[in-house]
Amino acid sequence: MKLSFRAAACTLAITAGIILSSSPVFAATLLKTGSRGNEVSNLQQTLKNQGYYAYKVTGYYGSITKNAVIAFQKANGLLVDGIAGPQTLKALYNTGSTLLKVGSSGNEVSKLQQALKAKGYFNYSVTGYYGSITRNAVIAFQRANGLLVDGIAGPQTLSTLYGNTNVSSANSANISEDIYWLARLIEAEAGGEPYNGKVAVGNVVMNRVKSSLFPNTVKGVIFEYYKGIPMFSPVDNGTIYNTPSQASINAARAAYSGQKPVGNATYFYNPDIAKSSWIARNKTYITTIGEHAFYA
Repeated sequence: MKLSFRAAACTLAITAGIILSSSPVFAATLLKTGSRGNEVSNLQQTLKNQGYYAYKVTGYYGSITKNAVIAFQKANGLLVDGIAGPQTLKALYNTGSTLLKVGSSGNEVSKLQQALKAKGYFNYSVTGYYGSITRNAVIAFQRANGLLVDGIAGPQTLSTLYGNTNVSSANSANISEDIYWLARLIEAEAGGEPYNGKVAVGNVVMNRVKSSLFPNTVKGVIFEYYKGIPMFSPVDNGTIYNTPSQASINAARAAYSGQKPVGNATYFYNPDIAKSSWIARNKTYITTIGEHAFYA
């Protein structure tokens, strides 16, 4: 049966309308690099609330958002592809009940306080109320365990506290926790530096681990604070929670195994962007690799 021109046009319009109307539904359940809009903003805010995203909510799905999604997927046993599809979004939005912060109350807060108390971070009576004392205890725990320091007990903080942490699915790739954290710092500090410069950053961390003037663990060195300020800027700006490249992982292994391109250096900085010249004025210059100057 032949359709009139008007009927055919109407049929085409209806079909197009169905296709177009289904697009928002699809977009709302599949977010990936290049996506924009309120759904991305909601995704970023939720990731931020749970400690996976440490930047401004922009509504644009770029590499930083992708890395945050990957971190969430790894921590929750999901397919790791950096795409926020139905399973990832369901897992993300269904974990909201495990977000404890100032003002929260009830059994979950009591459980949190008891766990913090058992580990030496909370030295008060268990009250079931999340006030400033509980927040400070959470901050101390987060700093000591290499977590995003925000005073909010989200999924990452709680899983680490309760002993179910998947701190770096790097273990599945046979990378030790020390090397993984070292690789994260190298990626954040020297991702654009030559390989030797990457190893040099790891060299500085390992020298600090061996020095009596600094903490004696890799994570302790990376997350050390001085007068409330992180010793390494990636801890302050959140880039420490990146996914390291293979080059950074290789450099971490090299530094961890004893390679020392900058000898006994325990400090480095980029003189072009540093706000202070304290290192240059108080320490002994060794060498410059790429954009970093190294001192002992």
